[in-house]
Amino acid sequence: MNEQAEHKEARLLAAASYILFLCFLPPLLQKENNFSMHHARQGFLLFCFEIVLAIFISIVDHSIGRIPFIGFVINVVLNFAGWLAVLLVAIIGIVKASSGDYWKIPVLGEYHSKVPF
Repeated sequence: MNEQAEHKEARLLAAASYILFLCFLPPLLQKENNFSMHHARQGFLLFCFEIVLAIFISIVDHSIGRIPFIGFVINVVLNFAGWLAVLLVAIIGIVKASSGDYWKIPVLGEYHSKVPF
């Protein structure tokens, strides 16, 4: 495979890393490519954040969410704000990876070197 096709495949895998559990594809297919692995680590951190967010929202829903009206409003606001933030970070990550840029997710990007793959 020529270098240009290889770079295009790396960018595609890097962009896919920000979509849920697809962050596990680059370590399986292109472990030696630093660009795709950088974005795979970031995608993994985002995926972990999504799991923590889902658990947190579930806990809030089953506790504070039981309060009439106020609990419902708090739950809706947390759901909207949390998942909107995840969606925006994923879209920015996909765009940056597709354009061939290295990018660090604010706050989560600091831990990208600690990801085990």
